[in-house]
Amino acid sequence: MTIHKVLFITLLFFVSMSSFAKEDRNGALNLSPAKWIWYPAGRTLQNTFILFRKDVILKEKPLQANGWILADSRYRLFVNGKRVQWGPAPSDPRWQEADPLDLAGYLVEGKNTIAVEVCYFGTGDGTSPMGKRGFIMNLDIDEQKILTDDSWFSYLSRSWQPGKYKRWFLRSLQETFDARLYPYGWDMPDFIQNADWVKALVVSDDGCHPSVCNGVSEYAWEISGDKNVSEIRRRSIPLMREYSVPQPKLEESMWIHWKRPAEDYFDMLVSDAFDVIHQPVVRQSEDEWLVEPNGDNAAALTFSFSEQGVGWPYFTIDAPEGTVVELLVHEAHRLGGPAIINSHFNSWTRFVCKEGVNTFETFDFESFRWLQLHIRNFNRPVRISSVGMRRRISLAKRTCYIYSRRYYSKGCECCSKYIIQLCSGNIGRWNGTGKATIQRRW
Repeated sequence: MTIHKVLFITLLFFVSMSSFAKEDRNGALNLSPAKWIWYPAGRTLQNTFILFRKDVILKEKPLQANGWILADSRYRLFVNGKRVQWGPAPSDPRWQEADPLDLAGYLVEGKNTIAVEVCYFGTGDGTSPMGKRGFIMNLDIDEQKILTDDSWFSYLSRSWQPGKYKRWFLRSLQETFDARLYPYGWDMPDFIQNADWVKALVVSDDGCHPSVCNGVSEYAWEISGDKNVSEIRRRSIPLMREYSVPQPKLEESMWIHWKRPAEDYFDMLVSDAFDVIHQPVVRQSEDEWLVEPNGDNAAALTFSFSEQGVGWPYFTIDAPEGTVVELLVHEAHRLGGPAIINSHFNSWTRFVCKEGVNTFETFDFESFRWLQLHIRNFNRPVRISSVGMRRRISLAKRTCYIYSRRYYSKGCECCSKYIIQLCSGNIGRWNGTGKATIQRRW
C-alpha cells in the first residue's frame, strides 16, 4: 500500500469519527484560578517574543510538581536554567490543548526560577492558524500552587525583532536572533532584574477558555472566540521525547563573495547576488572547525547527518561581536550543487554573535538532513564546534495510546502511530539526493 493510500484511509477514519468528537476528546480542562497573562502592551506584532519569569522559594526538594502549561503561540520552558520542554502541540484554536508538566526533577530546596520564552506568531501559520497573545500555567508543587497572575515579571525581548516577516505561509517564524541583546542568565535564581522587567498584565481571568477568547484586542485579524463552543483541553498525544544527534559530517566548504548585501538576498531572493569561490575554507581539529578571515568573503560550511530527522539544529561558535551566521537546513542536497542551500521555503535562521563563545539553537524545530552555516562579518579567526540536532524522538516504536478514547480501535492506534511517526520525519525519509524512500512499519 502506498503512503498516499495509507494517509487517505487514515484521514477517512478520523473524519468518520468526527461525530464522537465531543465525547472522544480528552475532556475540558479548567486551569483556573490561573490567569492568562502577557506583556503590558496595547498591541503585539507578529513573531514577538516575551520572556516570563517567577522565583519560587521551597522549604525542601519537592516530591511532586505537576500541572499544565499553555501559550499562544509557542513556548520554551526552563527551570533553574535547564530546558524542560517546548510546546504546545498544534491544535484547533477553539480547543487549545495544554501540555502536562512534571518539574519535580528540576526543582531544589531554596530559591528556584521558572522561566518561559513565548513567541506569538500573530498572523499564524500552518500549525497555528490564528489566536491571541497569552500565557497560562497552573502548577502544584507539593500542594503549593504556582499560578500565572500579575506577580510574574515579563520582558519584551528585542533579541528577536518584533514584527519580523513570515517565512512562508505554512511557517510563521523567520527567526533572527541577536545575542548582543539577550539577557543571559535571566532563567537563573541569581539573576538581577532591571527596569525593563515589568509586572505581567492579566489579559483574562478565564482559565477554562483558550487564548482566542481573551478580551484583549487582536489588531491584525480583529478576531474573537466563541466561549459557547471553545474550551481548553488536555494534550491529546504524549509529549515528544528529545535526544541529541551530534557530529554530522562536514561534506563541503567554500567562500561566498557577495556582490549585493547578503540581507537583500535572504530577504528578497535577489538574483546574481553572489559569486562562489570553490576553495576549502576550514582547518579541522577533532570536532572543531577553524575559519580564518578572507577579506570580505563569507564562509559556507555544509554538513550532513546520517538520516533525516525532525528537531532543533544547534552549534557553538567562538567569534567576534557582530559576526553573522545564517543557519540553513534542507532535506536533500547534491554535493557540488547549489552553493547556498536556500531552496527549501526560506528555511534559514540568522544569528548575530556577541563577543566570544556563542551557543545557538533555533527556537522552532526543523525537518532536515543537511545543515549549512553561512558565516560573515568576522575579522578574526572563528571556531565552530558542537554542531548537531536536538531530535524529537519517534513514538512509533512505543505503544501509543490516545488517552480515554474508548471509541478508538487498535486500527486507530496504528493510524495514530503512523501519523506521529510521519510527522516525526521517520517514515518518509530523503536519501539525501532528492529521492524519497518509505520505511514500512506495519
